[in-house]
Amino acid sequence: MKMLFFSADKTEVDHVREEFAHAGIPSEVRLSSGKRNASPDAELWIKNEQDCHRAFTLCVRLGIGFAKRPHLAEVE
Repeated sequence: MKMLFFSADKTEVDHVREEFAHAGIPSEVRLSSGKRNASPDAELWIKNEQDCHRAFTLCVRLGIGFAKRPHLAEVE
């Protein structure tokens, strides 16, 4: 197994896991042990390391997970 990314926003991690499931990439979400006075992060782990490239490509194509782009202010 290989951790693909993590986030304090578990809903984001769950969304990416769902996209992976639709693409046939087995994965699971784990909660990391939180540091003192901090809530744990959600981690997304892919089950088969050979799916890593395909998982990264999917993230980039969909703009999700580590490939999520910040919202840019509109220029007037």
